[in-house]
Amino acid sequence: MTTNRPGEKVRAALAVTLVVCTIALGGCSMSKPGGGGEVADPMSDEQAEAQVIDAGRQLRTVAGLRDVGGGFSFESCNDQGEPPYRGFVEMSAQLPAATDAGTYARQVADAMVAAGWTDGPPPGKKPYGTVIHKDGVMVVMNPGNTDGLLKFTILGECRNTTDHRDDGKTVGRDVTAELLSGS
Repeated sequence: MTTNRPGEKVRAALAVTLVVCTIALGGCSMSKPGGGGEVADPMSDEQAEAQVIDAGRQLRTVAGLRDVGGGFSFESCNDQGEPPYRGFVEMSAQLPAATDAGTYARQVADAMVAAGWTDGPPPGKKPYGTVIHKDGVMVVMNPGNTDGLLKFTILGECRNTTDHRDDGKTVGRDVTAELLSGS
C-alpha cells in the first residue's frame, strides 16, 4: 500500500533510522539542531560545577581521603557534543599503606553510604567499578592510572543547557584547591 500524504515518507525514514541506530549502536541520541532537548530544571554553569566539586569535597572529608587532586570539565550528555552538559570531576586520592584499590574503594563507599549516599549505580546505569550515588550525582571508583592511587569519576546531572562546544570548558582545569577547601 502506497500513500502520498505529506510527512509519511519522513516518518518512515525516521522509523528506519531509529531501528538502525538501535541495532547498530545500541541506541542513538536525537536532539534538536543547536542542541538542547528539553531540560525541566536547567542548571547554570556554576551550579553544575558546584554539584560535582561539592561531592568531591564530601568524599574527601567523610572518607578521610589523603593527597587529593582533581580536575573539572563539562561533559556533553550525548554523542553529538551538544547540550545538555553535566559537571564532570576526575579526582584521585592516595591509597593507605598495604591496601589495594578495590578494598579501599569499598571502604570509601561504605563511609559515604553511612553519610546518606546510596550504594551502587542509579537505575539503568551500569558503570564498571565501585559506585555510589546521591541527588543525581554518581561516583565511580577504580584503581588510579598510577600505582598507589584510587581514581574517582564524579558525574553530575545532565541539566546544564549552555552550549560549551566552543568555549573551552570541555577541557579540564585543575580544581585541587576547591576540593581541598572547606572542612
